Amino acid sequence: MNLTIRHRLAWMGGALLLALHLDFWRERGTELYFGWLPEELAWRIAWMFLAFCYLVWFCGSVWVEDEDS
Repeated sequence: MNLTIRHRLAWMGGALLLALHLDFWRERGTELYFGWLPEELAWRIAWMFLAFCYLVWFCGSVWVEDEDS
């Protein structure tokens, strides 16, 4: 994959994570998942997992050292 394409994907992924973090469109529910996990906490856990996966990908393929150095 071309480096410029990776940079564009990285910017789009960062913007997507920011939009999901702000989540202004989502209504706050009172539903419980698995009988004990509040919906808001489940949303935050899912967001953190997505952010972790993004950072692993970013550090592994976008943020690489120059081979010339």
